[in-house]
Amino acid sequence: MKLNISTYFKLNCRQPELEFIDIDLNKDNLLFVDPRLIEMGNDIYSKKMQRNIEVFWAEIIKAVKRNDKRAISSTLDGLKEPKETRLGYASNTCDGNSIARKLKKKLIGAIMKNKAVQSGQLSQFCDFEFFIDDVSSDRISDMVTKIVKDVLVEFTQHQCQIHKIPMKLFVQDDFLDITKGNVSWIKEMNVELPFDEYGEPIIFVPKNIVRLQGAAGQNLRCLYRFAIREFVQNDKEMLEDVSPTGKDGKILLRDVKVKHPISKESLTAWYNKYGKLIVDFKTDVLSERIHPLSDEQIMNVIYEEDIRNAS
Repeated sequence: MKLNISTYFKLNCRQPELEFIDIDLNKDNLLFVDPRLIEMGNDIYSKKMQRNIEVFWAEIIKAVKRNDKRAISSTLDGLKEPKETRLGYASNTCDGNSIARKLKKKLIGAIMKNKAVQSGQLSQFCDFEFFIDDVSSDRISDMVTKIVKDVLVEFTQHQCQIHKIPMKLFVQDDFLDITKGNVSWIKEMNVELPFDEYGEPIIFVPKNIVRLQGAAGQNLRCLYRFAIREFVQNDKEMLEDVSPTGKDGKILLRDVKVKHPISKESLTAWYNKYGKLIVDFKTDVLSERIHPLSDEQIMNVIYEEDIRNAS
């Protein structure tokens, strides 16, 4: 049965009047937290979230440079898939799988071996998904949600005060602690949160920091096409073994793509070879693509059944 926050708590308003995602409490809401949108935000919550992300990623970079596998493992410790936001691909019980348990070993290896991380070029967490295998929009969203969980709780409590939504104490796990100048995880903390009809806690997510399903894959493909067009096809060394199919032996863009198919390994190598790749891509392409979703776009996801029945 469909049950959004606004209807469950009788708020007498819909998504356009709310600062948070009016999630359906009884299903997966296919929206994903986007660190790039957090980076763009000027509000106090976005700035706090960005600080958490920066410190978290700086800790990872330092550990990689020291070749400290134990420190990387410790920093990744709290990244269990969040269930309280009801965003992304959770199970039907809203109890997702643990990132730490299922992917941690593989993720540590990928991070330590990645040349863009080793060199320090991959200095921003928001670029992480371009270069690390098995890290897609849902994984990035889950990771970011855990990294900024304390800020989301603060945001939730403020929204509950505004809308007079009842809360009660819950024991919540894995809060990132950056107060001591390094990264650690607080394993348990008592916090006030709103709750659903089954007594399960809910964490609200600001509507200005989410993206649609598939947006990350589109960004990846855009980066690949940009790299081919602006850098690879003008690199004589990269074109040495490309078989031309154009008139008079001309190498066409499709020929370069056949020789260099899209892969995160290739993008990592190109990033290390072409120092301006990411900066130029963000300036020329990504800046035009990244923007908060409109209320209508969000409503098409969270009120999907209502919209379908009304049409």
